[in-house]
Amino acid sequence: MDWVLRYLRQLAPVTATTTTRDEGYGLAISVEDGRDHRFDIKSVLSLSYEKARDLVGTWRLRSSRIRMLLAVPELAPRTREFLREERISWIERDTGVCHIVAPGLYIDTQVDGTAAHSTSAPPTRLRERTGLVAEALLQASPRHTIRLSSISKKANVSAALVSRVFQRLTELGLLEEHGAGPNRSWSLADFGGLLELWSKEERRPDTVTDIYVCSRSINALYEKLPEIHKLKIHWAVAGIAAAYLYAPILTAAPSPIVYIDTAIPIQDLAKVLGGEIVDKGGNVQAWQSKGNPALYQTRPYPPAKGAVADVRAGHGHLEMVSKPRAYIETINAAGRGPDVAHALREQMLKESHA
Repeated sequence: MDWVLRYLRQLAPVTATTTTRDEGYGLAISVEDGRDHRFDIKSVLSLSYEKARDLVGTWRLRSSRIRMLLAVPELAPRTREFLREERISWIERDTGVCHIVAPGLYIDTQVDGTAAHSTSAPPTRLRERTGLVAEALLQASPRHTIRLSSISKKANVSAALVSRVFQRLTELGLLEEHGAGPNRSWSLADFGGLLELWSKEERRPDTVTDIYVCSRSINALYEKLPEIHKLKIHWAVAGIAAAYLYAPILTAAPSPIVYIDTAIPIQDLAKVLGGEIVDKGGNVQAWQSKGNPALYQTRPYPPAKGAVADVRAGHGHLEMVSKPRAYIETINAAGRGPDVAHALREQMLKESHA
């Protein structure tokens, strides 16, 4: 409540006073001596698109005359758009975004978000090695309980690091804890929320290099990628290229993107593909990151009938980053990237509920 009031006080024409209700805190908001608009404040530590739909649906069923104002750390763009369409108000602690709607009242602005910054230690961010924990959780079988030891093994990180990540995700409501002691286990409570948090916190590739490979078509470029196996290194199709192969909704395939082990010079990659490094005009993009976190949980790609590249076992195969990683690498991409990411997200959600 304190930071919500501090944010609202930055809006000069707005007057906000607290109210007390049986359900919790509330606000009365008015502009320049206009009538008060009453809001119930609902604080949510993590709100994914799917959880937002459920929350708004439940709120509508209550038929309450008091409007809802969500106090959240930060929302993904798709969740913001949904709340705008539903005329739901919210304030974001980490960004300062304020969107408040009522009859005769419309506020859509951004204030100084430093007013609510805590001096406590920063949380364990989901990036690089800790991102591997999120990746392992998002690929865990929905039919089995989650054990700290199994995630530690799958992510190839220490149990102490997994424990710190689990503590934060449990506090955010993304994981649900069961039992205690040696019998303690967890379940994934919000698949979409964990995807959104990881996509916000994971770092981008350290190095991005464009390569031009002479080819008759985009499909032919994909067919050349198995040549990378000759380098005897870890590699994988990544970004929107991987997301598209998992969820091919576009009429034309995007240019290939590959993650490459940092131990290999990019010149070697260009040579094995029969191309050259260029400053612009490339049709293959190579990504590299220290520690190669994107390459820990890769998998071979068996294309479905009619897929972009009919790469059969006899001619080599494509290596792919995992579906969750392909999503986080694509959701903020330019052009149709978010559309492909949303299609992949729906596919993963169906699999997680199977």
